[in-house]
Amino acid sequence: MRFICIQLFVIFSIFTGGCQRGKLKKNYSLTVTIETEPGNKLFVFYKGENDSIRVDSAIYKNGKFELKGQISYAQRALVRLGRTTQTFFEDAVRFTDDAMFVFLEEGNIQIMAKKTLRGARLSGTSSNNDLQIYTDSTRFYRDWLDGYRQRFGEAYRNRDNMALDSLSEENALMGKKLKNAEKNFFDNHSRSLVALDWLVRSYNVAREKSMIVPLFEILDEKVKNSILGQKYKALLEKTVSVEMGCLAPDFIAKNMNGKDVALSSFRGQYVLLDFWASWCGPCRRENVNVLKVYERFKDKGFTVVGYSMDSSEKAWLGAVEKDGIPWEQLSGISGVKMDVSKLYGVTAIPSNFLLDPAGKIIGIDLRGESLERKLEQIFEKER
Repeated sequence: MRFICIQLFVIFSIFTGGCQRGKLKKNYSLTVTIETEPGNKLFVFYKGENDSIRVDSAIYKNGKFELKGQISYAQRALVRLGRTTQTFFEDAVRFTDDAMFVFLEEGNIQIMAKKTLRGARLSGTSSNNDLQIYTDSTRFYRDWLDGYRQRFGEAYRNRDNMALDSLSEENALMGKKLKNAEKNFFDNHSRSLVALDWLVRSYNVAREKSMIVPLFEILDEKVKNSILGQKYKALLEKTVSVEMGCLAPDFIAKNMNGKDVALSSFRGQYVLLDFWASWCGPCRRENVNVLKVYERFKDKGFTVVGYSMDSSEKAWLGAVEKDGIPWEQLSGISGVKMDVSKLYGVTAIPSNFLLDPAGKIIGIDLRGESLERKLEQIFEKER
């Protein structure tokens, strides 16, 4: 079973740049017809002028919520019933019945619901009509999650590793089915901002740039020239690819002694750039495997450079000592000029990159036996 220690969720993908910052704000209205308790409140979470999180709200009256507001640009937003905390966007919709997505844009947006927001119907503007089509095409995944969560919880409580492995495989298959349904929507809605929004959310720019660029080009010019499109284009242009065969971007970070160390200083060796943290159980277990590989190949031109995601220097140094890690350890705790994890598109740990002596990426997320076999192949060829 594949373990992931942490998923670094992002409520919104933050894009920098000054794309059309001076644009006039657009007015929107949202009407939600639903059966709920008198005095209940509805909250809408979205992005403001400077990418700050904004919240609009309305009180339940006469069988509906009605609110009006202004937005800097058309965007997907979270609507949540009776909760002041926005949680994480995907979690709120996938795991609760009191939340759903809308596309905030100029016009009158309508939501028709029964007693919860789950299964509500969305209409009123072109993007929201498209979002309803998208939601219908992926509804099977949300429905499947209900049973999956229950079965996973039971297997976890019973420490049933066989069931957990089976559930992990099922999750992977359903994930592929979902991605196929989403891609089919994208292919058939190139003129929709909803398709662009899906592209923004679904791919790791640093790790999948060569795949994203041609997809972006498929989109209609009006979509690409929207504020959301311009922000995403700017992100694509400034992001360095860390895909297989690319030169690993250099950086400088502090080591355990507070000394500046550049990744490029390890050129001439095969280097495993390893992202981990003291609080990450799977990372700590993988340290055992990496140590075994390190001891076997260190005299043949292989080394490891660890990059800690810790926020506590004490915890970081304590874990290094306890795990007996002998290789160079770097961290951003003392402050670095760039976000190294973001530079490498790291959204979950453990995560690593295997670099050749020239600094080219020749392996990504190799763990356990996979890492050992890769190094065996490398050094067998060089004998």
